[in-house]
Amino acid sequence: MNKKKMIATLCTATMAAAMAAVPAFADGEVTVKYSVTFPATGVQADGANVLGELISECSDGRMKMEFYPSSQLGDKASTFEGLGIGTIEMTECAATDLSAFNDMWSVFSLPYLWESGTQAVNTVMDDEVKAYLEADAESHGFVIIAWTDIGSRSVLNSKHAVQTPEDLKGLKLRCMEDAVLANSVNAMGAIGTPMASSEIYTALQQGTIDGLDHTPSVIAANGWQELCKYFSLTEHFTIPDPVFVSKAWFDNLSEENQNAILEAGEKFTDKWNNELWPAATDEGLKVMEEAGVEILEVDKSLFKATTDPVVEEFLSNASDGQKELYDLLTRVRENY
Repeated sequence: MNKKKMIATLCTATMAAAMAAVPAFADGEVTVKYSVTFPATGVQADGANVLGELISECSDGRMKMEFYPSSQLGDKASTFEGLGIGTIEMTECAATDLSAFNDMWSVFSLPYLWESGTQAVNTVMDDEVKAYLEADAESHGFVIIAWTDIGSRSVLNSKHAVQTPEDLKGLKLRCMEDAVLANSVNAMGAIGTPMASSEIYTALQQGTIDGLDHTPSVIAANGWQELCKYFSLTEHFTIPDPVFVSKAWFDNLSEENQNAILEAGEKFTDKWNNELWPAATDEGLKVMEEAGVEILEVDKSLFKATTDPVVEEFLSNASDGQKELYDLLTRVRENY
């Protein structure tokens, strides 16, 4: 059984039991454990702290968030399992990670699906798309409370300047553990190397990988600019991140506390996308430049041309759910 099927099987098998087993909460303080893979510093950690403040504020102090960064409560698979059984209350992940439960979410892995992170997050927050995605997430035991723009991923590497796909040949680039993402990196000319984010720094030090793709603020937060000095603005993947809570846990909250969580998520979505993330992107580029990273403009059409066959192959073999979501996203994105 592959990793994605294992995660989905674990959560599906335990969700029904969890919903019956999790007790209703009294009017006392409710703890919300927020388990994530990102580090304890940087814009995502700053955002987590803001979300915690909003949860407390919107619940008039009835709810308190406990922040567990750097996979302290386990990797994504463990966290998904925890949400399924109600032992972890909240997490965030790339939208592609939810393909462990329904393959339609793999559509978010497609390269050059969006013109920008802003277009991506506005599309998924469109009423029609939002309802579609939230319904599927809830069927697997998750209640999405926020959508966050995490920008567009570009190539960071330690070897040499990359300005064309030809320059990527032979470079081992870490990618998220998703076949479409790996195939896209390979099509661009590099050697896609699926790997957990927690392993990246050590892998760069040891030469297991030559680089990765990510956004400036996340690069700066993880210190990868200390090891890689070339950043090429390919902007090939744009994958928004949902923040979600355990449905087993949510369904056993009082209506008042449910509304508080949803309100906090809505306020966080606005603050993150319109204040925190734009400022962090500028700051991330500044940190990288100060660390001596060369920021390289590229002709993105050259890189897109190499990945078009990946998109075509994906769509030719897509499931009905994948085709339906792809059609929905590409139709609605025209509004943004």
